[in-house]
Amino acid sequence: MSRREQISHVVRRASMGAHPDIVAGLDSVDAAIARVLDLSGTPPQVPIGAPPASIDAQRPVEIVSTIGWWLDQMRASPRLIEERLVWFWHDHFATSIAKVRAPYLMQQQHATVRAHATGNFAELLHAIAKDPAMLVYLDGNGNAVGKVNENFGRECLELFTMGIGGGYTQHDVVEASRAFSGWVVNVPGRRYSARLEAFGAPPWHSIAIPQRHDSGSKTLLGTTAALDLDGALDVILGQPATGRFVAAKLYRELVGIAADDEAATRLGDAFARDWSIMGLVEAILADQAFTSPSAVRSRVRTPVEKLVGLVQAGGATSFDLGIVRNRAARGQGAFGIGEALRSIGFIPFVPPNVGGFPGGSGLLGPHQLVHAFDLLQVFDAAPVVPDDTDALFARFGLFDVSRGTRRVIDAEDDPGRRFALAAMSPEFAVA
Repeated sequence: MSRREQISHVVRRASMGAHPDIVAGLDSVDAAIARVLDLSGTPPQVPIGAPPASIDAQRPVEIVSTIGWWLDQMRASPRLIEERLVWFWHDHFATSIAKVRAPYLMQQQHATVRAHATGNFAELLHAIAKDPAMLVYLDGNGNAVGKVNENFGRECLELFTMGIGGGYTQHDVVEASRAFSGWVVNVPGRRYSARLEAFGAPPWHSIAIPQRHDSGSKTLLGTTAALDLDGALDVILGQPATGRFVAAKLYRELVGIAADDEAATRLGDAFARDWSIMGLVEAILADQAFTSPSAVRSRVRTPVEKLVGLVQAGGATSFDLGIVRNRAARGQGAFGIGEALRSIGFIPFVPPNVGGFPGGSGLLGPHQLVHAFDLLQVFDAAPVVPDDTDALFARFGLFDVSRGTRRVIDAEDDPGRRFALAAMSPEFAVA
């Protein structure tokens, strides 16, 4: 493995693209790690408009502008690790506009995730548990004393904290759900909105209603007390399984291979001491496995990463998502980038379920690979294509390329087709 490939590996794993111009200016793996961890730039502010007058004043398709803004942050933000972590937490705490139906709430959640993405996991978990979009998505509005809804309680333990096999039982799911009861969202336009505002909940905000909360004693994971939402989350955070599960998941995201038991325990226990997300990231990037040959190109590149990498490789500076369901509406043969992402099933803010987006071999099916070609329509004009094959590969962050791939590119004279072939190469399919 060449030094250039190692440097590129660090950048693509700790960001959401290939960033060829940044890679070109780095001369060592240590310099690359320092660069991706650099958070000295000004963090971006999520563009959120004025609160809508009612739920009926919004359409889910209005989230498109936020997706375009986010993709542009992935393309150009100097805060590389921040964009990787924002995506990671968006996938970890998966919430879909398809059910929430209110772009304003999804924008608020994105701002919350972004504010905590490089900060403290415990604070992020507490914030997400009260987040209006999450409460709507996992039916928190219907979780009340006497009619407990277990959706968030189950997913909190199974997907967000301890993980399957983490040591909790169905009894713990019920007790956590009782503790989480009473939180509701003031959705303008709904019949109860005025009453919630009288309780002190502004439109589009969440609030705990004491009369709806199960205030009785609960026994959660061995702790018996009259737990509320924050108290129950603290009990869950106190379980060794929580730090180990989250640390192992982020390890797999960044390293590309599963953490063994020793690494998960070591990283997870250290993480749980202060819940510093950047402390965990730095420990993972310092682990010798991160730059080992087995880690390089061990992770399948997601369609979003492919799209960002394409834009960076070809020099495009804007995204025309144009999500439509009827191709004829855009003219003969038209197929927008947003439509391509929808066809692949990988639109930000629209995960297929609470488990998040597919990964690994699930991204390598014939349908996904064929429709990856549609991402090339991100370019309004022909991309800039270097004549030199090595220079072309470098634009995609690729350095150690197989003879077969190189032969295919060298045999093609048309610049546009050379670019497309590089974009669809086996080397670019993995990150």
